[in-house]
Amino acid sequence: MNGSIAVMGTSGDTKIAWDSEKQDEVAVARAAFDKLVGKGYFAFKIKGEAKQGERITKFDPEQERMILVPPVAGG
Repeated sequence: MNGSIAVMGTSGDTKIAWDSEKQDEVAVARAAFDKLVGKGYFAFKIKGEAKQGERITKFDPEQERMILVPPVAGG
């Protein structure tokens, strides 16, 4: 199964993709996910053509689509 993460940023989004059968690709995606969540990004899994996601805190290599959103500064 192929999966992807869209990382939202000020200049658009960055894609991270992997094939769940290739452990090196999964490791790179997991490390990126963990690093960004550690920096305060919010992670959501998206199923099918859904417009809204479900918040998650752990990387799942079997998840087809995820979105990471940076923390929003309030004021």
